[in-house]
Amino acid sequence: MNEDERAKRRALLMRHFLLRDMPEKVLDDLIGFSTTRRFGDDEMIFAKGDDGDGLYGILEGQVRIFSGDAEGREITLNILDTGDLFGEIALIDGKSRSADAAAIGDTVLFHMPRRHFAPYMRQSPDLCFSLLEILCARVRWTSSVIEDRAFLGLEARLAKWLLNLAESVGAEHRGGPLRLRMKLSQRELGAMVGTSREAVNKQFALWRDGGLIAIEKGSIIINSPDDLRALVDLA
Repeated sequence: MNEDERAKRRALLMRHFLLRDMPEKVLDDLIGFSTTRRFGDDEMIFAKGDDGDGLYGILEGQVRIFSGDAEGREITLNILDTGDLFGEIALIDGKSRSADAAAIGDTVLFHMPRRHFAPYMRQSPDLCFSLLEILCARVRWTSSVIEDRAFLGLEARLAKWLLNLAESVGAEHRGGPLRLRMKLSQRELGAMVGTSREAVNKQFALWRDGGLIAIEKGSIIINSPDDLRALVDLA
């Protein structure tokens, strides 16, 4: 691993609150144990039930965390962007994966094996508490997804997801419309909100005709973020 690659991984780790206060020597040790993997669009990273062998970090691209059933139905639990870490449950219990993970677009990940990370957890109570904070955030997020599907209609669910995605990926916003650069297909958006690709397409067409959004290649322009928020608040 050259110094530029090491610096890139160190910068990524230091952005994450779980690791940002760790000594640089520890970060360099962890980086030395890690490997890099590349994935194509929609390629599986791991499946529910796979061995939980470590932590992943997103160097480039995005990752979809989801769960499915034997009939092919899926629920998307989260969309993670460059700089995010995932697979942290396996760091704590070392058991099998609790969900599926797949790349969105071309994606580059680093992988940190649990057998190398575990000794640092045992030596650092603060690190363990940080991991618990991440797990609590994941539980709250999953609970909100379940509640939204139970209590919000499709229009409100889709509006909420678009606004959440815009916030999580840092959509361009200069006091006017939000430009959300999307790698998600309408099928994947449908899986996120619990509906079909056709239903997402129909709702987008209604919003587009009403001037709430515009769709360009690779981007959704949210012309009126406040109107989308009102759809969620009124639901």
